[in-house]
Amino acid sequence: MGKPDRPDLPLAEWIVLALVAERPSHGFAIAALTAEGAEIGEFWYISRPMVYRSITRLVERELITPVGAEESDRGPQRMIHAATRSAKTTVGRWLAEPVTELFDVRAELTCKLLLLQRRGTSPARLVERQRVVIDEIEESLRVKEDAAGDHIARASYALRLEQLSAARRFLDAVDVDATQPAVTTG
Repeated sequence: MGKPDRPDLPLAEWIVLALVAERPSHGFAIAALTAEGAEIGEFWYISRPMVYRSITRLVERELITPVGAEESDRGPQRMIHAATRSAKTTVGRWLAEPVTELFDVRAELTCKLLLLQRRGTSPARLVERQRVVIDEIEESLRVKEDAAGDHIARASYALRLEQLSAARRFLDAVDVDATQPAVTTG
């Protein structure tokens, strides 16, 4: 469920919205960034049909709007979309929020860090806030591990604690001073 100050969007739609918020773009350019092995797609692959479906949903929610078209050598014109002013603000808030579930570190947090890098924005504040959330998750897991009554449950909590350690190492490896944006496509 979404927070009252922002829409409840799946990760794919947040990524598409964040990319359109960087600068007006068309679905083909976004799909190139989210394709398998591409800059974003290396960490969270979004198929071309899903990119276009996300654009449709974002237009329906009035988060992005068509602003023009671009001729294409490979088919019909490409519709250019831009994020609304409020959507840009919303994306900025979303990018600053740490993930609250351990399983979201690999996809959502990694994508947020990549998107911040593309914007030339330091990830330092997000990394700092994420460390606090990880500490809270660890405290909760340790209590549950201590209270677990059987070997499988204890082993499960031990596994999650190891994943938490990996998340901490990941955060340690993030260069919080790196703010140079990646190359963007048009």
